[in-house]
Amino acid sequence: MRAVAVVAAPLVFFAIMELALALIGFGGRPALFVASPDWPDKLEANPDVVLRYFPGRKTDLAIAPIPFDAQKDPESFRLVVQGGSTAAGFPFGRWGGLAGMLGARLEAARPAQTIEVISTAMAAVNSYTLLDFVDEIIAIEPDAVLLYVGHNEYLGIFGAGSAITPQRSRRATRMHLALARLRVYQLIDLLIPSAAEAARRAESGPGRERDTLMARAASSAEIPFGSAVYQEGLLQFEENLDAILSRYAQAGISVFVGTLASNQADQPPFAGAPVRQAEGPAYQAMRAQARQLQERGDLEGARAVLEQLVARHPLAASGWYELAQLDRATGHVDAARRGYRKAKDYDRLRFRAPEAMNAIVRDRAQAHGTHVVDVQARLAANSALGVVGQEMMLEHLHPNARGYFLLADAYYDALESVGLFGTVPADPAPTRAEALRDMPITAIDRLNAAQRVREIRADVPFRASRIAAPYPETRGPIEALAERVYQDPSQWLMAMEGLLQLHLRHQRFALACVVARVTAQALPWEAAPNLAAARLLERGGRLRQAVRYYHRAHRADPDDPATLRRFDRIRERLGIAFAKGEEKVQ
Repeated sequence: MRAVAVVAAPLVFFAIMELALALIGFGGRPALFVASPDWPDKLEANPDVVLRYFPGRKTDLAIAPIPFDAQKDPESFRLVVQGGSTAAGFPFGRWGGLAGMLGARLEAARPAQTIEVISTAMAAVNSYTLLDFVDEIIAIEPDAVLLYVGHNEYLGIFGAGSAITPQRSRRATRMHLALARLRVYQLIDLLIPSAAEAARRAESGPGRERDTLMARAASSAEIPFGSAVYQEGLLQFEENLDAILSRYAQAGISVFVGTLASNQADQPPFAGAPVRQAEGPAYQAMRAQARQLQERGDLEGARAVLEQLVARHPLAASGWYELAQLDRATGHVDAARRGYRKAKDYDRLRFRAPEAMNAIVRDRAQAHGTHVVDVQARLAANSALGVVGQEMMLEHLHPNARGYFLLADAYYDALESVGLFGTVPADPAPTRAEALRDMPITAIDRLNAAQRVREIRADVPFRASRIAAPYPETRGPIEALAERVYQDPSQWLMAMEGLLQLHLRHQRFALACVVARVTAQALPWEAAPNLAAARLLERGGRLRQAVRYYHRAHRADPDDPATLRRFDRIRERLGIAFAKGEEKVQ
């Protein structure tokens, strides 16, 4: 009896603690989807879901909320995007991401259909977080799930070598995620890291709390190619991806998983020496000799020296990168591609996924009958030498505006190729060139994305230590609007209205239409932005697409006679058959 009491006492204590914490409102498990505060009968991603992994702590990580029907219409299509910062659209934000870019493309191509594209992507997450979301995503009945994940397996949340969260084995991480549902465990997890964080800040000095997420991740230990931690990252990715695809397959949900692309041609390795012990005089002397020969114009001689260097130090990422640069300059295209790939794979600071992860994507996809979207090939095909570089990338792995368009374009083609949405509409879809012109990225988005990249490049690991990266001096009204939003995001709506008026004043109607559509998508329950988008779409001859915006404007303000007259007129022009379905337009 005493033995039973000894065992039961701590269980009773923790049960009482759990109840007490629940009564005072501490902790709990934030749901992935919550009721939209702005639109009745809609759900949206919970911006606080990241507190599952950082309980009680302030963080900039969040999912951009996109409202969708709480009760799915059986005649609609629902897509859910999962992934990290690239899937989320960094540094452009919601509309640059896969959900925003693909949603705009599908709306223009299939305006008479209701296709919801919902994002659950956010920065720093990897396959553990995606697996954690699976059951809640299945519950909202998606027709397909789109995955773009793998770059954060080493340095992201629960990464195999991460400094953002404590390094753990796969078994310990899975146990942590299971126990994290308990409030008692959340309290313990909050108190211990808080003390460690206070010590870190005291040691680092003032101002370090403003470090970029990438700079914090860069404090992780370097991970050599083939090491135990390197293999751990591959194994966690394979096991988690296998579990994700298995659960979706069991639920009968189609999955489209992308291969991973990063900047190989124009991003030198962050940690490029073969090993620290080998970063000695002989290694550096050979690099210096190669540079001297190159400066004298003896490119082939420099190549020969670098070939000797990588033969002696086959894991020297910097040697492979410099050799690839010379191979590129001397026309050895195949060798250059090989060198760039090895330089990325051997980079010991693992912000870019190694090629082994693309092999895992293809292998696990084949095992589960999953569709592979070859994002890497799509971006490479639009890059010099067929190697992804600065034509597509802003820095090491986040695409520029065109790169994001092509990433979404690859998923668009994959979805259309399997006929997920049924037959092709009677009206021709916009061409790729037209869709590229109309991508939902505004001038404000581009300017502020450039500033975010400047801040990243002004810090570790791009530099040995951080330097200031102030917002550039404004030169015109658009730059002034962009800086205002950058300093105070609450000014976004005001800035978008100002940008719209600027475009209209200068008769830049295509750009004005992009601004109006983005604003209307952000405020689907407001009449004015939806009416502005509808009028510009109608002016551009895109009548069927204009209908959905007229419909939303009319629903927001059903007593406005001008909106109703325009709505009725455009429905007449399109015909009764289409008008019958307008109540389903979102």
